[in-house]
Amino acid sequence: MEHSKEVSQYVNNERKDKKSNTKKNERMSRRLVVEDDMGDINEMADAFIKNFRNQLKIQREESFKRFQEMINRGL
Repeated sequence: MEHSKEVSQYVNNERKDKKSNTKKNERMSRRLVVEDDMGDINEMADAFIKNFRNQLKIQREESFKRFQEMINRGL
């Protein structure tokens, strides 16, 4: 009887290990996906910042042109 308890405990432990390994693998795959998404997020943030700076540059240039036109009209 004791031998069967040991065997059943061994089998139960193996099942638990398989379940925990499965859960662990799922967590690892989620982490990999999140890390991949983080790369995409960083690229998107960089693109946003670059676009924002370009828009500021364009606005400054347009403002300077309007200022120059205003000055030239006054002369």
